[in-house]
Amino acid sequence: MLDLLKGFLTAPEDRRMTDLNPDLSVAVCALLLEASEVDQQAPPEEQALVRDLLKRRFGLDEASLDQLIAETRRQRTHTGDLWPFTHYLRRTYQPEQKLELLTMVWQVILADSRLDPYEEQWVRRLPEMLAVNGSVLIEAKRRARELHASSHPA
Repeated sequence: MLDLLKGFLTAPEDRRMTDLNPDLSVAVCALLLEASEVDQQAPPEEQALVRDLLKRRFGLDEASLDQLIAETRRQRTHTGDLWPFTHYLRRTYQPEQKLELLTMVWQVILADSRLDPYEEQWVRRLPEMLAVNGSVLIEAKRRARELHASSHPA
């Protein structure tokens, strides 16, 4: 009972960011939502692709997907930062998984067929956040462009 009271009395800012361990699906969703929203526009193509990528990656139905997105938005609002999500992925994902994640991020960014300066600036910070070499980001972008070209023939 005393521990429960201490939990209520401890201000959220007294908790360390490293104490937060988001669910894997929430962490991935947070990055994909940020990729869609970083330019303050979130075009329908990007939003639809985020939903599609999450459904396929985690095998979700529409209701579960809506719950995941709502929970991710709640956690993002609570933390005010992507750090808990990127830190979790940095520690738990293997290099190939990070490449796959960065490919999905690039797919979202390129979904509307334009690269906004805010999107480019944000995505260039991801290798450091995820502890990968910059060449991984380049490879992810190449893969995303191939996937985009195959789904949008000229």
